[in-house]
Amino acid sequence: MIQIFNPSRLTRQPFFWDLVDYLDRHDDVILREIKAQFPEVAVDKLLEEYIKAGLILRENKRYYLNLPFLESTESLALDQEVFVRDDSPIYQEILEKDFKTELRNQTNAAILEEYTDFAREKMTLSNYFYKVKFQYLLTEEQQRLYEILGDVNPEYALKYMTTFLLKFLKKDQLMQKRPDIFVDSLVLLGYIVQNEDGKYELAVEFDKERFIFIKKEG
Repeated sequence: MIQIFNPSRLTRQPFFWDLVDYLDRHDDVILREIKAQFPEVAVDKLLEEYIKAGLILRENKRYYLNLPFLESTESLALDQEVFVRDDSPIYQEILEKDFKTELRNQTNAAILEEYTDFAREKMTLSNYFYKVKFQYLLTEEQQRLYEILGDVNPEYALKYMTTFLLKFLKKDQLMQKRPDIFVDSLVLLGYIVQNEDGKYELAVEFDKERFIFIKKEG
């Protein structure tokens, strides 16, 4: 089966996914067959868009896939749109790749350094912001975070999260008397933990000289 990572406006359309699957399983497909298979879809208009984008090839009134399949992961960049077969060695290489992300804000010098897989399924704040921004499907854990934060402005959230985290420069344990969605989010993300006394302790590496909070596990 063909997998599409980080789909664009065109390639995230449900019809495109269905069409890719159909053309992958059938040879020498003509327009009439596509219309019969997808009677509720404006096939002509969408096909022209896919052909113009170079994703579908039309030759002698036949339609074929023309996807730019990834051939090597050597220069693979996070958030790059990728077409790959899930039974290929390349697909396994993609799944095993790790990428470093950094979140900065305009309020202070704190940096959140996180590590993620290519599909951005690990539980990191960077992945959450990315998926919400592009309206990609969230994992169960990420959905739990969405129930707390919703479609929050990243800069706004980072302001309050990093301000709280930077308090660990002077203290090993912190109190938070009032309910706070940003503190709750930091707990869910694994940046902090609440001890038996109800105080919060840092649960990630902290480079105090460079103000970098390093979260290696997602």
